Amino acid sequence: MRKIALKVSNASKIYAKSKIENLEEKRLVPNMMVRRRLTRNAKVMLYLSDKCDFNNGKIVYGSCFSELEETAKIANAVLEGGLLSPTSFQNSVYNTAPSYFSLIKKDTDEIITISSGMKTSKEAIKTAALQALISGEKVLCVCVECINIKNIEEINKCAQYLEAGAAFVLETSEDLTGAKEIEDKKEEGMMDSLKEIMSVVDMYERSINKILVEL
Repeated sequence: MRKIALKVSNASKIYAKSKIENLEEKRLVPNMMVRRRLTRNAKVMLYLSDKCDFNNGKIVYGSCFSELEETAKIANAVLEGGLLSPTSFQNSVYNTAPSYFSLIKKDTDEIITISSGMKTSKEAIKTAALQALISGEKVLCVCVECINIKNIEEINKCAQYLEAGAAFVLETSEDLTGAKEIEDKKEEGMMDSLKEIMSVVDMYERSINKILVEL
């Protein structure tokens, strides 16, 4: 095992119990045709990257449930014998959100997508640390969950916030002086898949911007 320090230069988070109301889509995506195709995950990611002042570079994107709304649309169409929406089919893959980011920002750098159940943000942070260590560049680590779909209350027993996301910009440092381990706590009602990245943003907001990570 190797420990490295992550220097966090910017961070942001957002969440709501049902639907996040103001993601500033019109400002961030002036092209109406492109804006209409965006998924909820993509809108949240674009908002967070803007708040982190990140417009291009390497990205590690994590999501446990991915594009749940689009997947549900496809499943319902199959169940009801209807036509499958080409847009929903296109938008149902795990890398939809960062792909829209790359198209809108004309970012041609590398994107890595992580999905690891309730450990998603933990693994996304480790992957982003490795990416920054190997490349020597700044990396955007972002995790998003949007599960506000029809009848979600029938299966959701733990998450109070149905839309949530967090992001931070990091680079690595060999100097471990003053680096703090990610705090082992979770905001009540937040999905476990976002636990670690939310903790990093919370720490940054308290001026703790050097994080210790074990690879």
